[in-house]
Amino acid sequence: MDMKKLEFCISETDLCLRSLVVKDPRAEILIKFARDYFSDALHYRKKEVYDTALEATAYAHGFIDAGVLLGLIEIPGYHLEKSA
Repeated sequence: MDMKKLEFCISETDLCLRSLVVKDPRAEILIKFARDYFSDALHYRKKEVYDTALEATAYAHGFIDAGVLLGLIEIPGYHLEKSA
């Protein structure tokens, strides 16, 4: 396991969760899932189950990205390109 990658992903996801702005109340369910998966990631990192920690972080970030792409949340300085 690349620990630098894991720590980078955890750090970036944490920053997104701390700085996101809700633009639409429908985002709350996505944010809840993101926070739950992020909590799981921290738990698995503590237990030294690093692959599962990275997977949980990826799921958390996926919910964040979905909210951004749907225009339900905004994160200052965070941009995703919508593809056709």
